Amino acid sequence: MSPGEWSALCSIAGVSISAHDLQENLRPLTAEQVEKLARTNPARALLPLLPPHWKRNPFLLELLLQQAEKRGDLAKPADQVDIAVLLRKSLDEANRPTKWNYTTQVLYEGLSRAQQEELRAVAREESVSDSAARDLLRESGLITAGEHRDELADPVIADHMPPPLRIHHVSDVHVGRKSASRANVTGAGTTAEKLGRAVGQGPVRESYSEHVVQCASRGCGPHLLIVSGDLVEIGAPEEYEQAKRWIESVRASLNDHVALSPDDPRVVIVPGNHDVDWNQTRGQAGARKRHVPFARAMSGYPRPRLEEPPETRKIEVVRYPEAGIEIVLLGSAEFGGELEDVSLIKLLDDARERAIAADNAGDAETAQKLRDGLGRLDPGLVHNNDLSGLRRHTWREPVRLAVLHHPVSPMPSITDVGPYAGLLNAGAVKNAMIAVKISLVLHGHQHSAWFAEERWPDRSAHTLRIAAAPSLGSWAVSEKHGYNEILVYREGERYEVEVRRVLRDGDSWQPTGARMSFEPGGPSA
Repeated sequence: MSPGEWSALCSIAGVSISAHDLQENLRPLTAEQVEKLARTNPARALLPLLPPHWKRNPFLLELLLQQAEKRGDLAKPADQVDIAVLLRKSLDEANRPTKWNYTTQVLYEGLSRAQQEELRAVAREESVSDSAARDLLRESGLITAGEHRDELADPVIADHMPPPLRIHHVSDVHVGRKSASRANVTGAGTTAEKLGRAVGQGPVRESYSEHVVQCASRGCGPHLLIVSGDLVEIGAPEEYEQAKRWIESVRASLNDHVALSPDDPRVVIVPGNHDVDWNQTRGQAGARKRHVPFARAMSGYPRPRLEEPPETRKIEVVRYPEAGIEIVLLGSAEFGGELEDVSLIKLLDDARERAIAADNAGDAETAQKLRDGLGRLDPGLVHNNDLSGLRRHTWREPVRLAVLHHPVSPMPSITDVGPYAGLLNAGAVKNAMIAVKISLVLHGHQHSAWFAEERWPDRSAHTLRIAAAPSLGSWAVSEKHGYNEILVYREGERYEVEVRRVLRDGDSWQPTGARMSFEPGGPSA
C-alpha cells in the first residue's frame, strides 16, 4: 500500500486505522525479512555490502538481487563484486518505462499532492511545511533522519531528485594593500599589533573562509567555488602566494556531492584587470607576458589561457555531466593595464622605471603612487576568437554558466567614471551568449551586487540572466562585502537554478532575501 492509498483510506468516514495497521502496511523491511528475501547463501553474502536504503524496500531488494544474478555477481566472491556498477544497473532497471517505471509509480502515482511537495522539500533541503505528510513519509521509509536534516531514503527517488548543488560565486578579493580588514585598529607599534591580533584582525577573506568551514560542518557548504577575477591588487609574487593559499584553504572545506566525481574541478577562476603584470603591458610584445604570472600561480585550476595567443588557444569549458552543468571561462582582461600610446609615453616609461626601482628598493608607497599616475586604457574585452570558440563549442548540459570579470551591461547600482568600466564589445559578447543559450552570466569588477534579466526579442526568445557579485575582500567598496550563492535543483530531466545574495555583517554572512530563480531556457520565477 502506498502512502497516497493509505491517506485515501484514512480519509474515509467511519474507517478506524490503528498504529498496528500502519506498521503492517507501510513500514520498511526488518533485518529478518531481508534475510528471508535473499534466499541463497551468495545473496546473503552480498547483503552486508549493500547500502541500507536498498534493503528497506522488498521490490528494490528483489530487483537488485535479480540484477546481481543476471550479471553473474552471485557466482563471484562477494568482495569481488563491483557494487557501484550493480547499483547503477539496478537504478536503470527500476526506471525502465516499458517494464517497471518505478519513479512514476512511487512518486507521481503513489503519493498525494501534499506528499509529493513534502518529498520535494526534503530533496531541496527545505524545512517542514506539512508535518502530517512528512510523518507518513518517514513511516513508509521514503525519508529518514540524516546527520543534519531529513534525507530521501528511497535510492531510486534520491537518484531522481538529488540534493541541490551549491556554488559560491566570489569576486574582487584584492589580496594586497587594498585588502579590507576585519578589525579597525588605529595607531602603530607593537602594542597596536598585539591588540589587533587579539581581537581577530585580519583580512575579510579569512572571515569568509571561516564561514565556509561553518557551513560545511552543517552540511550546507558550497560544492563548487567560482572566482570572477581581481584575486590580487598589483600582481606581486607575494600576493599570488597569499591568494593561492587562501583558495586552497577554501577548496579543502568544500562539501562533497553525489553528482561530483573525485576528479571534477572544484574551483574555477577567471582573471581580472588587476591580475595582470602591469610592467609587461605595452603594445603587442606585452600581450601575452602580462598574463604569465597569473597563469603560473593558478596553474592548478581551470582558467582562460590568456597567456596563449588567441589565434591558437582553445576556449576553456568545464563540464559536470552528472550535475547537468557546463561553465565557460572567458578572459575579459585580455588587454588589461594597457599603456596609453600618447606623445607623453616617454614620461610614462620613465615613471614606470622609477616605480620598478622604488619596488626594488622596498619603497612600496612611492612605487604605488608612481604606478597610479601612469596613463592606462585598461579595457574590458573578450577576444573575438574566444567568442567564435564559444559559438563552436558543442554544448551538452542544460545549465550553462559563463564567467568573466567585467560587467556585460551597465549597472544601476553604481556609476563608474573610469575608462572602460565595462566591455568594449559587450553587445557581441551577449549576442554569442544568447546564441548558445547561456543560462547565467557571473561577473564582478564594480564591487557591487546586481541581478538582471535581458532579452533581445528580435533575435531570440532566450533570456540571459546576469548576477554581479559584490567585492569579497577590497576596502574600496560602497556597500557590504558578500558573494552569490547559486543552487542547482534537479527532478528527473527538469532543472531549476536559484541565485541568492549573501552579505557580510561583522563576521556573520547572511542571505539578504534578494534572489533570482528560473528554469534554464524557461520563464523566470
